[in-house]
This record gives sequence, C-alpha cells and structure tokens, in this order.
Amino acid sequence: MNKHQCKDYKEVSKTAAEWFIQKVKKNPVSKIGIATGNSPLEMYRNIAKTASQYTASLSLFQLDEWVGLSEQQHSCKSFIEKEVRIPWGIPVEKTHYFSPSLHLTDKIQAENAVASMQKKLDEIGPLDILILGMGKNGHLGFIEPDEKWPPNTCYVSELAASTQNHTMILSEQTPPTIGVTLGLKSILEAKEILFIVTGTGKTAAYTKWLTKEITPSLPASILWKHPKVTLVTDM
Repeated sequence: MNKHQCKDYKEVSKTAAEWFIQKVKKNPVSKIGIATGNSPLEMYRNIAKTASQYTASLSLFQLDEWVGLSEQQHSCKSFIEKEVRIPWGIPVEKTHYFSPSLHLTDKIQAENAVASMQKKLDEIGPLDILILGMGKNGHLGFIEPDEKWPPNTCYVSELAASTQNHTMILSEQTPPTIGVTLGLKSILEAKEILFIVTGTGKTAAYTKWLTKEITPSLPASILWKHPKVTLVTDM
C-alpha cells in the first residue's frame, strides 16, 4: 500500500491527479475503471485542465450504475460524460458503459447489462488503473456490506439504505434499490488501484479499514489483498 496523506480535499484531488497523469504518460492507451461521486470529482477536473493531451487515447470502463432512475441526469453515465469523457477528449467508442444506449429501468435489463460488461472485460483483459472511492458504509462501487462476499463477476446489487441516500440521487422521489457494479474479479485483477478516501461521515469505516481485517461487512477491506494500491486521503 502506497499512501499519500493530504491535509484537505484540494490536496487529495491535486495529488491523485498528478499520480494519474504520470501513469497515463507512460501508457497513453491505458484501460481505466472510472468511479463517480464527489471523491474523485476535482481530480477529474484537474486532469481535464492540465493534462487532456494525455487522455484522448484512454479507454474508460464504468464502475457502477443506478437502476430505475427517473431522471437520467442523475446517472453515473451522465457524470462520466460531463466530467470525464468529454473534458478528456475520449471518443464514444472507447467508453464502455453497462448500458450504452438504454436507461436501465429494471432488473431484467440490469442482468443483461452486467453479462454484457463482464463479457467485454473478459475479452480485453485486466484494467490498467481502477479508480475507487469508499462509501460511508465501506462499500466499493455498489459492492455493499454483507455477511458473505458477492459473486466475483459483475452483478446486480441490492443497495444499502445509506447508498440510497447518496447525494447524486437526493432529488429522486423514489430512490433506486438496485444497481449494477463491477465485481471482485475486476477489482483484484486490475493492474493498479487508485483509492481515494475523503469526505464526511467516513471516519468509522476508514478506522475499521485500517485494521486490515478482510471482511465482507466492509467491502473496501478486500483492497488489502491487492498488491498495488495507491491510497490518497485526508482522513
């Protein structure tokens, strides 16, 4: 575990962006797993401002997505389009979503979407860099705390109550109860992981994570099994 301790969110974003830029300079055709939400947001914007000349040849792979949103602008896909793909100059054909054209509305569509994404990942091989944050309950993507580990492959996840209260979907009258997510296989097989831990309400999960106990009740703990994780945090 390579740790960068930062004083605040601004420094987290700057440090993470600098790390990422150095990596993609060396491999400008990297396959990147993209998380959404506030933790990586300013990092993405920093990269767009300072290094978009290094990002246009990257391939993007979506980490997770809500199922059953009433407003498409709340989707993870919309976030990636607005904050990553377009500002970084990446062609549509090099951006891989769980559902490229359809808005996922139900479990049947979701099951088809995860099967399609897993097939794609199996074909292209491991991600070069996977960007991850940690939820307030210790989730990774939509891999939620449970008594046992979920399937290794991409799957449809039952969302925890805290995840249903995520800031991305606060204006949804009926919050989604399921989502699609990359599985443990994609996480553990990624060549490198950039793990960004910042934000309010995460102290308890982060403190538990630091014990290094690997348990499905704290999905982020699986990262202790990965040989090449870079942690950037202000916790």
